[in-house]
Amino acid sequence: MKTQIQKLTLLFTLFLAVAISGCNKDDSPPAPIPDYTSAEDYLKELGFTGSVLIRKGNTDLLRTGFGMADKVNNTPNAPMLIYRIGSITKSFTSAALVNLKRDGLIESFDQPLSDFSDDFPMGDQITLRHLMTHHSGIPDYVEAVEAYAAANNYFFEPEEIFEIVTEALEEEGLKFTPGEFFEYSNSNYLILGVLIEELTGKTYQGYLQEKIYGPLDLINTGKGPDQIMDNNRAKGYNADSEVGAYQMQIAFSAGEMESTIADLEKWGDMMLTDYYTAQEKQDIFSAPAGQEGVSTAGAGWFTQNINNQVIYHHGGDIDGFTSLLVLIPESNSLIILLSNEQNKGEERFQIMETIMNNEF
Repeated sequence: MKTQIQKLTLLFTLFLAVAISGCNKDDSPPAPIPDYTSAEDYLKELGFTGSVLIRKGNTDLLRTGFGMADKVNNTPNAPMLIYRIGSITKSFTSAALVNLKRDGLIESFDQPLSDFSDDFPMGDQITLRHLMTHHSGIPDYVEAVEAYAAANNYFFEPEEIFEIVTEALEEEGLKFTPGEFFEYSNSNYLILGVLIEELTGKTYQGYLQEKIYGPLDLINTGKGPDQIMDNNRAKGYNADSEVGAYQMQIAFSAGEMESTIADLEKWGDMMLTDYYTAQEKQDIFSAPAGQEGVSTAGAGWFTQNINNQVIYHHGGDIDGFTSLLVLIPESNSLIILLSNEQNKGEERFQIMETIMNNEF
C-alpha cells in the first residue's frame, strides 16, 4: 500500500509542478443571449438538458425537465428524478462544520489544523476558515487521483487521498501563504470531511443524515451510487455518450452527493430563512464585491452582484452532470439547474445571468 501512495504522491506533485495558478483566473460567464422571451423558450433554444426550477417568491416561473434522462429508453428528464450535484455538496459540508461548532466539537472557524492534528504539514498556518473559503494554498487532488484510478483500476478511500495530499504537502509545500489568495481546491473540502468523521466518530454521510437530511426531510439526498442503474435517477452524458461508473468516494465531501429539485428547494429555502443564525450567516456567506458580476468566496457559497441584487450560488461538475443552486434573498427566490450533461459550466453561468437579468 505504501508503494501505491508513493507512486500517486509523485503523480500528484507532477500535476502540481505544471499547474497554472488560478489566483488571477477570470471565471466570468459569457454574455447572456439577446432576444429573451421566456425562461422556457430560452432554455429550449439553448438546448439545455436536465431539470430546472426557477421560483420568484412563492411563484414557480418554471419547474420542468428538458431533454432525455435516458436516451436508450426514451425517458424524459423530470424534476422528481435524482441527479448528481457535484460541488453543491460543499454547501452541506460547510453546514456540517457549523453543526460541529454548535456541538462544541470546534471552538472557532479560525482554529488552525494543528489543534486537531499535530502532524498535518503547516497545520499551524492553515485554519478551518482557510479550508472553507479556499484560501489554504493546498493544491487540488482530483485530476491526479482520477487519472491514477483510471490507469490502474484502483479503488480509493478518502483516507488514502488525505494521506496522498499530506505527503505531497510535506514534499512540495503550499502553493501560497494561507489567507494570501483564493484558489478553488477540492482538497480543502476533502480534509474537512475527514475532520468531520474524526471529531464525530460517525461517517460523513451519517453525520449529515443526523444533522441535515433527517431534520429537513431531504429524502432523496445523499451519496450517489458509482453506477447509475435504476429508473429514478437521470443517466449522465458526456456529449452523446452515457458515462460509465465513477468512484464517488474520490469526490467525497467535496462532491459525492446526489439530490432532486424538491430537496434542493428545501435546502435553499433553509439557507434563505433561519437555518443559520445571523452570526453563522456572516461566517458562511461572504460580503459582495463592489463590482458587478464579480464573485467572492464564502464557505460552500459564492456571493455575486447581478442586476443590482446580491445572490449566493454554487455550481457542481462531475462525470455526466453539471449543476447550479442560486439563492436570491431580496425576493426569497431560487434558481436550480440539474443537468445530466457534463462540461456545461459556461452554459450554467450564462443561464444564471440571463435569468437574473430578465426575470428578477
